Amino acid sequence: MLKKIPLRIRFTLVASLFLLVSCVTLTLLSNVSAAHMMKAVTVVPAMDENSTPILPLEPAEPIGNAYYQVFQQKTVIATVFIVFVGSVATYFAAGYVLKPIRDLSNEVQRRNIENLGEPIALPQSADEIRQLTISFNQMMTDLQKSFLLQKEFSANAAHELRTPLTVMRAKLDVFALSERQNPETQEMVTAMSLQLERLSKLIEDLLWFSKDLPLEKTSPVPLYPLLCDVAEELSGVAGEKEIKIQIEQTKCFVLGQDNLLERVFYNLLENAVKYSPPQTVISITFRQERDFLKVWVADQGEGIPEDYRNTVFEPFFRVDQSRSRTVGGSGLGLAVCKKILERHHAKIMVRANQPCGSIFEIIFSS
Repeated sequence: MLKKIPLRIRFTLVASLFLLVSCVTLTLLSNVSAAHMMKAVTVVPAMDENSTPILPLEPAEPIGNAYYQVFQQKTVIATVFIVFVGSVATYFAAGYVLKPIRDLSNEVQRRNIENLGEPIALPQSADEIRQLTISFNQMMTDLQKSFLLQKEFSANAAHELRTPLTVMRAKLDVFALSERQNPETQEMVTAMSLQLERLSKLIEDLLWFSKDLPLEKTSPVPLYPLLCDVAEELSGVAGEKEIKIQIEQTKCFVLGQDNLLERVFYNLLENAVKYSPPQTVISITFRQERDFLKVWVADQGEGIPEDYRNTVFEPFFRVDQSRSRTVGGSGLGLAVCKKILERHHAKIMVRANQPCGSIFEIIFSS
């Protein structure tokens, strides 16, 4: 339970407990010593040279008890005051001591894929925080090098693979035009064409995912005509399964690049068509609010389990490996969508559709 409390509060509680135990112990010892002294003063009166009491032997207990009670009250008040003041001082001292850690934590939280190479300023003090900052900067530098190397490899590999794939597809198309083909050969050519198409799609997604996709120039992009164009491109695939794509007519627009946004909605609608059963409906609706615009892409497929609704946007993640192999796909479509939308300062999430299916919700900031 204590581990869930912030470090500053934990340090203050421990210091306050130490102060409380110390002050209570000191108070008890002081009271015991005072009690012994009061008994000694009461039992042994002061004597003169002839061993005659200077003061008359009158009972001194009432007076001693009164002073002893006052002493007890003052020690208790002093204990409470010292613990309170010490706790407050400890709280502010802990804030001052932990400030470098808090600053380092804020800088670490600010790091993302775009500023990995930006080093954190080293603190002036030559302590553990400085060494931790140096280690973190070195780790971020190594991570950025690894990330850039991986991205460069993916882009170069995709570029190099496009040329032989184009040649293979051209040769296969020429061979498919030949009239001297038996059924087995025709079946083989069809299967090879499908696999080449799938490999081409994977390479295209790799190229999109490896791009930095900077928003150099943004302009208002009307969503309704853009979505109509995407639906028209997918009309052939949707028609084969008798799937209807319904787009709510709207005048809403967002600031961005139309080719990137077209890629987002193409991937979402293509996935919806692939994973939807025949004779169902895919609907796209909008809600314009004060500070943001929501776009919903809803299908009537099997849906995505709740445990996978965050990881589904990770590269090459598949909810069902066997089903994904059947319908094809590279496993990069949703990752590309998320990356493009992040460049547009937008968010994407998925939730369940009722009674079945999934709803992909995109939130654009106004």
